[in-house]
Amino acid sequence: MRTRFTTERRRPRGLRFIALLVWTVGVQVHELFGTIGLASLALSFFPEVTKLTREHLKSWWPLLAFIAWSLIAPSLGGNPPDGTGLARTLDWIAIPLAALAVSQLDDTRRRSLIIAVAATLTLSCIVAGLQHFGVWPAESAFAGLEWMRIPFNRVYETIGEGGDRFMGGGLLFHRLKFSHVSGLMLVVLVATRRPVLIGVAAFALISVWLFPFARMGAVAAMAGVAVTFAVTAESPRKALLAIGGLGVLAVIAVLAVAPLRHRFVAGLTDQGSGQRTQHLAAGLEAIRQFPIAGVGPGQFRPSKFGGPEMAEHVKDNPGKAHNQFVSMAAETGVIGGLGFIALLVWLGVRARKQPLGAITLGALAQFVVLSLVHDPLFQAPYSMGLVLVLGAGLSSAPEEANS
Repeated sequence: MRTRFTTERRRPRGLRFIALLVWTVGVQVHELFGTIGLASLALSFFPEVTKLTREHLKSWWPLLAFIAWSLIAPSLGGNPPDGTGLARTLDWIAIPLAALAVSQLDDTRRRSLIIAVAATLTLSCIVAGLQHFGVWPAESAFAGLEWMRIPFNRVYETIGEGGDRFMGGGLLFHRLKFSHVSGLMLVVLVATRRPVLIGVAAFALISVWLFPFARMGAVAAMAGVAVTFAVTAESPRKALLAIGGLGVLAVIAVLAVAPLRHRFVAGLTDQGSGQRTQHLAAGLEAIRQFPIAGVGPGQFRPSKFGGPEMAEHVKDNPGKAHNQFVSMAAETGVIGGLGFIALLVWLGVRARKQPLGAITLGALAQFVVLSLVHDPLFQAPYSMGLVLVLGAGLSSAPEEANS
């Protein structure tokens, strides 16, 4: 009877480990696999939903309150979320599930999960490098794979006038998704403090800086690594040396690589940054018109809140203010926007008490920096990757004997 009971308890934990693996690899490869992993993990908790609901209402109420406001308040105001907005909002409920699932892993499975992070990240960086240098099949080679809805064309965008370098997108075939998701995985590897994994992280950080030419993605990755170093370092002096060294390397990279330098300089102009001021103005106008409940998750469109002077590519934008905090306030109102900031602070405070909290703090730093000029949550792989990493960092120590 005892053996049967133990087996029944371990079975869902084994399934959760597989779901975590699929989720971890999936967000670095394709949103479909990330969704399968996240959904499978959520379904594995279904038999315990009543118990979990009671526990989470007590210990995760700020998170649940933010999700409830984001979905209910706009709907009551006549602006319910669309399918994408609903999915991206519900992603956040996976944080406590990921935290619990990682807490239930034994040391062997935790190591396996870390190896999956490192192996997938390394492969994606190698692919991004091949794409960047043009050592990659012609676009026509992928002509029969349109049904996969993978943006193969994105890795053929040239850099500079010569046309012999391209913006690599790794396994995600999208330079921003690659740089943003890789920045999250970097944090996980650095937090382990294992030399081999830190070496993999260093290779990945260089790849994020050099291959996709994603300016803020590179800076945000650096911020996430710096905060992780600061939290895990044995002494403040070592942390300062490591962070200072990273900063020097970043400056050298920008100065040494002319196209990268030109991209950073161009980013200081409105045209070079893709008319971000027009995106931002549209977001602020949406907040002005819908200050309480917002326009609803996934419902913000710059074209609805711009004048005749708005550039066509801004009008065609599917829903970004190029500032995640402004976009959040536009979609969920000022209360939702402030609640979102409060939630991030609460997660950071909670992380300080957890053994793996450095992962959450590093991921939060990367996300906040990235959010100043991007809407990273608009990207499904990043949205799912963020809640996975935040949850992993908020997990407790492995349960005794993991029985």
